[in-house]
Amino acid sequence: MYYSDCHVHTFFSPDSKTHPREHIEQAIRLGMDSLCFTDHMDFDYPPQYQISFDLDPKAYFPYMQKLRDEYDGKLKIRTGVEIGLETACQQQISEYIQSNPWDFVIGSIHLSGRLDPYFADYFEGRTVREAYRAYFGSMLSCLEAFDPIFDTLGHLDYIFRCGDQSITDAWSEWPDLMDAILRLLLDKGIGLEVNTGGIKSGLTFQHPHDHLLARYRELGGELITLGSDAHSPDHLGDYFAQTGERLKALGFRYYAVFADRKPAFLAL
Repeated sequence: MYYSDCHVHTFFSPDSKTHPREHIEQAIRLGMDSLCFTDHMDFDYPPQYQISFDLDPKAYFPYMQKLRDEYDGKLKIRTGVEIGLETACQQQISEYIQSNPWDFVIGSIHLSGRLDPYFADYFEGRTVREAYRAYFGSMLSCLEAFDPIFDTLGHLDYIFRCGDQSITDAWSEWPDLMDAILRLLLDKGIGLEVNTGGIKSGLTFQHPHDHLLARYRELGGELITLGSDAHSPDHLGDYFAQTGERLKALGFRYYAVFADRKPAFLAL
């Protein structure tokens, strides 16, 4: 059986044109047992980028329920969200998560200093190393501020997709900072996402880098989820087989899938 994918985007996210049914049919072809949609929600996204990550639960849940009913017995369909973490929007984020019946919530850092590293303006006026360090500093601040209202931290070293990839090993560069991030995850009972989406962007490894995954396991971390970050069906489950082998070599034996915000552990 193919590993279940717990990070998938559809036309409910402005950066995807994919109908959820396309992902579902591909998941069935691949032999997945379940699939979790995690479309984007980012409060107060900077206006200069002229895009809105505004997921409306009143439209989202009924739509996904119809698909759940249609594919009952063929694929377990979960309804999740990838929410952008910002300390300035903490109350809005908390209310949004707690007032909706999500199966799974990914908390991701998409902004640092009100800039998105996906765009070139994030890197202007500073070195790549300074830009990367600022991103991880924002991540630590968010983890310190937020209660454990989300289930897993998304694509920890996502920023390496966006820069010039002269640095790709955060553990070697900032071990104390990375240790603080990993320890906060463990202290708060938040999982760590293993995200293969960066490989199609030129990285040679999943998020996070092997060194961070090894350190997380060394610290006692076991709660991991698998996600392709697919915005189109041809990337669904990307690189899962080799990533599973990598995880086993690092000492992991299980990954988690969520339903009603509760994890079930499956063998790698």
